[in-house]
Amino acid sequence: MPLIHTTLLYLHIALGAVTLLLYWLPVIARKGSKLHINAGKVFYYLMLIVSGSGIVLSMLGLYDPVSIYTAGKQMTTEQIERMLVWRIPLSQFLLLLSLLTWVTVRHAIGVLHAKSDRHILRRWFYQGPVLLLFPTALYVAYQGITVGMPLLIIFSGVSFITASTISLYVYKAEVTPRAWIIEHFSAMVGSGIAVYTAFFAAGGRRILSQWLPGEWQLISWLAAPVIGVTAMILFTGYYKRKYKVLPSKALQQH
Repeated sequence: MPLIHTTLLYLHIALGAVTLLLYWLPVIARKGSKLHINAGKVFYYLMLIVSGSGIVLSMLGLYDPVSIYTAGKQMTTEQIERMLVWRIPLSQFLLLLSLLTWVTVRHAIGVLHAKSDRHILRRWFYQGPVLLLFPTALYVAYQGITVGMPLLIIFSGVSFITASTISLYVYKAEVTPRAWIIEHFSAMVGSGIAVYTAFFAAGGRRILSQWLPGEWQLISWLAAPVIGVTAMILFTGYYKRKYKVLPSKALQQH
């Protein structure tokens, strides 16, 4: 099992590094252009692999944390117990974050395919992961309160709100024309928040620990959601005004 975990981890890190950079290409490209569409598709498929592998890695870590996280290390029983105190909650957090990433990036593309025909978003295989976010977020929030880890509590709230927002959009009786454009943008920002938070909370924390020791690392972990949510609020308002004034152009671009 440690070998499987290590091999999958290297794939996860390598593709994750690519998505960190690739994320910005469809953002800066002209909306509806060939570059925007193709870069978005590549990002989408890579993110499914990255988030999917993150889910598997987290579940392996929760299933057998001792053999996976102590492989090749000489550790006493006391050291292992101290390691598990923070390692298990971190794996739970990364599981939630991976599921959140899967849901948001898939929703971003799903609304493009569905547009105003939202019944295809109500199929069980589409809504399943979204509904799974609710109990997972509540459980991770409980764990965060129990062990005193604010990061778990904060992102449990983010995940719960995200699942609620997606469900509301999917099941609402009526939505405004071209609402799928705003939904696509919001979901893409959400996936960016998740992938950058995962980087800072997992691999990036080793680098950041040189400058932000201890609890100060929480600042770097929260930077992505704070910046992302701010950008989402500002640009959502901009796109709503834009597509209300230029509906025909909006339809042509998508």
